[in-house]
Amino acid sequence: SMTGSVVRGLSRLLNVNTERDCQCEAAAVFVAYSLGLPCFAFQPNALEGASLVISSLRNDDDAQNIQGSLDNLASDSGFLKMLVWLLAPVAMELSKYPQMMSSDPCEAQGFVSRLSEQARNNVQYASALLDALPENEDQTNDYLRWALAEADLLLRNNKNVVDALSKALAGGAATVGDCVAILEEW
Repeated sequence: SMTGSVVRGLSRLLNVNTERDCQCEAAAVFVAYSLGLPCFAFQPNALEGASLVISSLRNDDDAQNIQGSLDNLASDSGFLKMLVWLLAPVAMELSKYPQMMSSDPCEAQGFVSRLSEQARNNVQYASALLDALPENEDQTNDYLRWALAEADLLLRNNKNVVDALSKALAGGAATVGDCVAILEEW
């Protein structure tokens, strides 16, 4: 019902749960680091994901790019890695709670939509993007389900490291170096 949707939406906006937020952030950082993505975004979003893919294409064109050598994220494997990263907070939250409050499953669909728009509007990158993007809505849904399952598996298989990272983030004093030390199990 409309009232139920409004109440759930307001609950997401008004309730602050630091532990839950840190669990989702830890999931995103762990997956990004594990998959070798060139980012450490604690809260992944469609815009940042699409920007990383486009940056990786630009890097192929410009060897002097200040970001250094990014893998081509517009490849099939790069595209799927990005989806797994975008859905990692969702997988974490779904594994622990009946309702999502800190993560947004729409970010992954938004990522696909943004790249589809780039493929239509940017002739320079259209071919590479179209090769990586799903061909239709059914394939998109298959990719999203697969990426969510992969994120869930990756997080469950590395529960101790992700939990330690989450606790460090919840403590409020963790530096990036502290996070890397936990990820590398130093």
